Amino acid sequence: MKTFDIQTMQGVEQFLQYVIEPNGLALGMGFHPDNDFADYIKENGEKIFSDDEAKTLNEMTSKCFDICEKQNADIYALALDIINGLNNGK
Repeated sequence: MKTFDIQTMQGVEQFLQYVIEPNGLALGMGFHPDNDFADYIKENGEKIFSDDEAKTLNEMTSKCFDICEKQNADIYALALDIINGLNNGK
């Protein structure tokens, strides 16, 4: 799993792209910034992320929220833009 040093809006965007896009964690439309990564499960009920991975991803998401708040940016809109880009073939 890739980790990010999230200190800027660019870091936020890179992390969200990694989580959402197929060449990253590939959560796509299933991703929501409010969700705990420990709650993502496969069709067979198995967790997608280990407890340690979920903790790290949750911490990075929290940093994204902090940066967005400081920059008066909407993390939900950013994530939706990435998802919509996937849906439009970008």
